[in-house]
Amino acid sequence: MNIKEKFPALKGGTVIPLTIKDIAFGGDGVGRYQNQAVFVPYTAPEDEVAVKITEVKKRHARGIIHEIIRPSPLRIAPRCSHFTRCGGCDYQHLSYPEQLAIKKAQVGEIFRRIGSFPDPPVADVIPSPRPFNYRGKADFWVQRRNEHGSGKAGFLRRKSRDVVDVDRCEIIAESLNQALGKLHEQLRKAPVAVMGQQVTAWSWGKEIGADVPAAALNDPVLEEALLGQTLPPAFFRSTTGDRYSALKKSLHSRHVPDELFQTNDGCGHSTIHPDFLSVHANATGDLAYCGDVVPRIIKGRIFLVPADGFFQANLYLVEQLVDTVVAMCALTGQESVLDAYCGSGLFSMFLAPAARRIFGIELWERAVTCARENLSRAGHENAVFFSGDMRSILEREFITARRPLDVLVIDPPRDGCKDISFPGKMLKPKRIVYVSCHPATQARDCRFFADHGYTLQNLQPLDMFPQTSHIEVVALLCL
Repeated sequence: MNIKEKFPALKGGTVIPLTIKDIAFGGDGVGRYQNQAVFVPYTAPEDEVAVKITEVKKRHARGIIHEIIRPSPLRIAPRCSHFTRCGGCDYQHLSYPEQLAIKKAQVGEIFRRIGSFPDPPVADVIPSPRPFNYRGKADFWVQRRNEHGSGKAGFLRRKSRDVVDVDRCEIIAESLNQALGKLHEQLRKAPVAVMGQQVTAWSWGKEIGADVPAAALNDPVLEEALLGQTLPPAFFRSTTGDRYSALKKSLHSRHVPDELFQTNDGCGHSTIHPDFLSVHANATGDLAYCGDVVPRIIKGRIFLVPADGFFQANLYLVEQLVDTVVAMCALTGQESVLDAYCGSGLFSMFLAPAARRIFGIELWERAVTCARENLSRAGHENAVFFSGDMRSILEREFITARRPLDVLVIDPPRDGCKDISFPGKMLKPKRIVYVSCHPATQARDCRFFADHGYTLQNLQPLDMFPQTSHIEVVALLCL
């Protein structure tokens, strides 16, 4: 295309020339135009592109690729045919070593800019043993407008509620691709009316953990957890009833009410409809219900996890994450440890053997029930778990009770640990090990701890999410 010799003003709809200099946290390439930063997704450093501006703010602008004038030598061909349409991946156009280098630089920049650490101690990123087909859990969106329309099953478009029809995903385990295929088959066979229903699928068989020992696969607890029920014919909503009436009315008026869609909260987590169900592809390849819990195997230990709950998704790097946390805690057998936001007890399981006492706090009662059962079956009698609000439990069980803590492990949601009100005079652990998938809030919180006497000693990134802009970081702070 021809670009005017006199550069146009920066406004929506304008096409401008841009050279990409860097990749910002979040995955967008960054260039400068008329002294203003312009963010463009799916670009690579050294790309020369024509960019169509979509948004102009006071200090920056955003755009999309209109044309790649001169591609960067760092570009590679993406493996997935849906890349740039599906919103799941950001970096498939970059080699894996380049992705790791970008993520390390991003962590350092975030801790300098947000955490005000002039020289953050960022180690090299620990790579995923598998850059593709590593996820053991997937949230599929299925959609069909009416009984005559074509069905869709896949993922959401970037920053959109539009469902991208995906026949295969390159970052999920093969059994999940098998489940995705079964969803497509179900959509072809049944006259259904599905509006934005989300189906969570978990991996099956040997994919429930990396290099699962044969003895573990024969464990009766695991076998019981894997006994899924066959999907009933009405797995998708039928084309009768109140919901379908609302659908027909909304289609006639060309307005789809929000309540027919699954929504997201402010942190990007899904709000599940009451008829939400988790599935897996069973031993014969058919879809089956997971039941209330699903099994994960980590370092030979079986974890039962709520089917609609959280667990680390990378089947092949979670053991390295556990080893990193355990090493940073540096337990001698004499310490009291608090595993805050403990979930189903992943870190507690491997900290308990080297701790005098271990405590866990988790808001969700079902996850706490799993944590208690997981550690009890492993024979750890030194673990106590609390369910409820973090701030209230800390005040009641630790500060008021004057219960000392030597080590604090934190693995909070993306918005960080704003509900942890210490350190203070009554509660000041010697070590804090902070695990986060959002370095920006982690950097903010680490600055808070640093302002209360702690020294940031180590930042260890782990690439739990290859091909995406996300990165897990374990931070060590010591008094």
